[in-house]
Amino acid sequence: MRYATLALVATALLLSLPVGAAERVGYINSEKILTEYEGAKDIESQITASESDWREQARTMESEVQDMILELQNQELLLSEAAINEKRELIQQKRLEYESFVNEVWGTGGLAMRRATELWQPVTDRINVILKEIGEEDGYLMILDAAGAAPGSVIVYADPSADLTDEVISRLNRETE
Repeated sequence: MRYATLALVATALLLSLPVGAAERVGYINSEKILTEYEGAKDIESQITASESDWREQARTMESEVQDMILELQNQELLLSEAAINEKRELIQQKRLEYESFVNEVWGTGGLAMRRATELWQPVTDRINVILKEIGEEDGYLMILDAAGAAPGSVIVYADPSADLTDEVISRLNRETE
């Protein structure tokens, strides 16, 4: 429903433009830009390296919990009820530390998301500058993102000649050479 409303608003905006002005509307595919940007591999490898480190830390923490459980099972017959309860509390504490770490890294707004945002933000900022330059140089009234509204994209049809994606990729990649 939300996407239908957005489509109607976009259509109304386009229809309200003066005749001939609608020709100065362009679009991009931001997903294609981010995958074909030459610096994307470096950014993705940095993200992967960070996530690999965090996964290793999580595995170590999880292994510690499992080792503690196994140790308790092996010693349970030899320990007093108080010692058993103490070990169970330590296991529970370690389990909570592990769960907290996993949530801190991969939970909503976690370290993984913040790291990806931190690495991609300069590229996103540069793309926005390039789009502004293209818009001003070529007199575009607006430039829409065909991928940004997915899954119910507002753009239902666009002439391929209005696609500025390759121009943005070209300018962006020129800067990485």
